[in-house]
Amino acid sequence: MPRRRKTDPDQALTAAALLFWREGYHAVGTRQIEAETGVTRFTLQTAYGGKMPLFLKALDHYLDRFEATLAPRMTDGRLETLARWFEANVPPEDLAPGAPFGCLMVNSICEFDGGDAGVSARAERFFTMLRQGFGEALAAIERNGAMAPGLDIEARTQLLTACAVSMNIAMRAGSAGGDPAAIARAAAVMVRSWAPADCGPHI
Repeated sequence: MPRRRKTDPDQALTAAALLFWREGYHAVGTRQIEAETGVTRFTLQTAYGGKMPLFLKALDHYLDRFEATLAPRMTDGRLETLARWFEANVPPEDLAPGAPFGCLMVNSICEFDGGDAGVSARAERFFTMLRQGFGEALAAIERNGAMAPGLDIEARTQLLTACAVSMNIAMRAGSAGGDPAAIARAAAVMVRSWAPADCGPHI
């Protein structure tokens, strides 16, 4: 019988998030969870309630990290800040240094296809963070007079959200033809094109 290890809950959730991020939910078994997170099968049931509750906690942990480090929060009123968000968008280093896994939340949305209420609730949180962040950034840019007049803020909020999601899908695709850097560059060029005609490109 393997010796039980005491595992820090935060470290266990970080390890679980990375495991599910890399492998997906359905491909992961309890033995692999124990081997990579230190959460024994006994603890998995007694402390977390099973594999799915652990997965949902891992999603929450990932989204907390995303909200703290990557969610769009650009209220300085500059288009250039918004453009650079796309150019600099990378996975959180404390979860997966250099990992080409895309976004755990986007991957999970695709894997479950709306079939689990818990995953769907977290997807709603994820999209709300993106739309709210981009919407607030664009509103600040408009107030600052740094965006061409008459542009539809809501439509551009949705467009930027779609760009952010597609970047992560392309990142997950990897060598299968995905090119997240190209999407990031295109999004940045698009954002800079929204500057007023009488202003320079980096306002």
